[in-house]
Amino acid sequence: MKKQLALSIALATTSIAFASEFDTFIEETTIDLKVRSALIKMNPNDVKYEKQYDAGTAATILLSSGDYTFGTDVATAAGNIIGSGQLSAVNAGINANLKETVEKAGKLDQAGSSIWVQMESGYLYDIVGFDLGYQAALKHFKEDESEKLIIASQDDDSYTRLSTARIKLKYGNEDLYVKANYGRYSDADETDYLMDSTDEGYGASAHFKDWSLSYDAVTASAGKTESDLTELDTKKETIALDYSSNFGKASATREYMTDIENTDSYSAASGIPLSMLGLNISQERLMDYLLIAQVDYATKTVDADTSLETTQYEIMLALKLNGLTLAASYNKADKDSGAGVENLVDKALLNSYDMAGQSTMTYAASLDGAMFKVPGLSLSAVMLDSKIADITKTPFTYQLTGDKAFTETLVDASYAFGEDTVLKGLALRAVFGNETNQANVSGYGVFVDYNLSF
Repeated sequence: MKKQLALSIALATTSIAFASEFDTFIEETTIDLKVRSALIKMNPNDVKYEKQYDAGTAATILLSSGDYTFGTDVATAAGNIIGSGQLSAVNAGINANLKETVEKAGKLDQAGSSIWVQMESGYLYDIVGFDLGYQAALKHFKEDESEKLIIASQDDDSYTRLSTARIKLKYGNEDLYVKANYGRYSDADETDYLMDSTDEGYGASAHFKDWSLSYDAVTASAGKTESDLTELDTKKETIALDYSSNFGKASATREYMTDIENTDSYSAASGIPLSMLGLNISQERLMDYLLIAQVDYATKTVDADTSLETTQYEIMLALKLNGLTLAASYNKADKDSGAGVENLVDKALLNSYDMAGQSTMTYAASLDGAMFKVPGLSLSAVMLDSKIADITKTPFTYQLTGDKAFTETLVDASYAFGEDTVLKGLALRAVFGNETNQANVSGYGVFVDYNLSF
């Protein structure tokens, strides 16, 4: 009888313990739903090409485009162009083709909608969990021939993807713990596309207070306008050491593909209260008024040509003045190529900023509407002023169509309805932009999001 009673008590205790652990697991599990509709309209303006190329350059351009009218090699084609006396006509044809190509690439007129579901579980017994996600997008219309932004191909009517499916493990305590994961995962935080990218692979990390050391390997991936994951011939691997605390953050990262390339990057950011510079600020508002500095540096090595000088850095200073933030940065790519450094430059939507010898000044401002008792309103603007030292070091197509100096300007306005309103979860966003490079495009994007979290 006593043994039966003891067994009953043990089973009951185990049942209660499991129920408690399961309740915690459920409480820590989140489910996020996003429904998005987007409309993008951009138009080229005043595109003109009136360049006069010599016969050799004209021949190179014709052959690179698959035009073998004057011959199948540069020397023969150049000789025939000169011999026929048609250099002016050839240049006129090249300029007309460049104008048409750039205008087609610069015109964006497309709309679509998407739905994302992302579930991230807690850790059962504080050890094991799993994440699941699904993303799907539908084209409403695409009246352009560009492969940019929300819809890549004229033939794509929809995209669907199991965006997240991974198992995850954790072991340790609050100050010291290790984590591991295996499967596919999407951050599901993209703001400018209908879908976000997905990576598949595995990883592990160790965490001690403010420090973490991590390793991740990507074996397959899908872009923001792709349904299927593409297996990589060589996996992408990342080792990162990170530090984050109230004093700032720092990281050292190596990203590499064995026998192909590797990139070493370093970042450090910190700030000081403006009260330390003499500004009279109350104690409870000290962290609302800051001077912030950040430095990013990276160097890239390509195994096929180790002589290439591919480094890039960005230096940023920012002022946080309650709900107003002002920032400026200088970004510089080395003479052969950049190395993927993007801080403020990452706010750009229309141009690339890591070409050979490219230097870019970026100015940004953002305003939180809560300052004016309009919570949910956010306004921002960014202007990038870029120069390329030697355009002959850039890709051949850019040499033909790009500018040595150009600007890009974006204005972003968004409003999210509050939790105490009938429209809670609804967010509206409009982005206006223009640039003075290649197609000199100007236009806008409109996004309507509905977000629901459980």
